Amino acid sequence: MKKKTLLRKLEKSSAKELQKRAGMALKNKYYLEASWILSVLFERRVKRLIRKLEGNQKTVGITFEQSIKRIKHLHLSGNHHDFSETFSIELIDRLRQWKNQRNLILKDMLAVHVSQARMERLARDGFRLSQIWNKALRSYKKSRNSRTGKVPVPRQSGEI
Repeated sequence: MKKKTLLRKLEKSSAKELQKRAGMALKNKYYLEASWILSVLFERRVKRLIRKLEGNQKTVGITFEQSIKRIKHLHLSGNHHDFSETFSIELIDRLRQWKNQRNLILKDMLAVHVSQARMERLARDGFRLSQIWNKALRSYKKSRNSRTGKVPVPRQSGEI
């Protein structure tokens, strides 16, 4: 039987499950794991948002950095008023800053010892940022549904 890795388990988890896992990892002081879980969560949500805004499936094979740039471009283009109203440029920039900080810490882990406080700060900042992102995403979905007259359909478990 093949042993499941953390990333393989995360691939099949829902956004709600990922948020819960990140909170548990943070609570139990597994800061590296919390930051990885949050990275997976952010990347999925950003790519899904791109697919919703552009109406296509061209997010396969693009990096997290490219996804963030694409979201910022969509914001600045002004073609998606509800999106631009809900997701501020500052929020998108904070997500990029968090990702860059995560990358720096992971590179430093190869060369030097990274302090527990630095890892904790990364995980806590990421968790707070995910809560802000979730709130903005809910607000965007609500405004988009009210504009189009759609009634939200309950999701099945496993969907994001």
